[in-house]
Amino acid sequence: MEYRAKGSFEWLTSLLLNGLMWTGVAGIAWNLLKPGGWLYWILDQIEQNQPASLYYFGVGVLALIAGKYWLDSLAPRAFYHLMVLTGAFAGTFFILSLLLHL
Repeated sequence: MEYRAKGSFEWLTSLLLNGLMWTGVAGIAWNLLKPGGWLYWILDQIEQNQPASLYYFGVGVLALIAGKYWLDSLAPRAFYHLMVLTGAFAGTFFILSLLLHL
């Protein structure tokens, strides 16, 4: 494979995508860990609906793992690209939700 330097447009779009992705990771972490956030809600749902919710949680984890292997069998790093796209979307959504309060 031949080395090729990135042009200024490719560099800028890569920087923007990485910035949005890491903003999305921070936004997801904030909504997950804040008081009354998603983690507390999920734990409350599991505690209230035992043992059925534990089965659903286990099936969800197994489905996520199976989906990862299925996507990676279709194309190398497909799951990685899907996670980057999801993180960039979450970053855009997090920024817009913060701006909405202004």
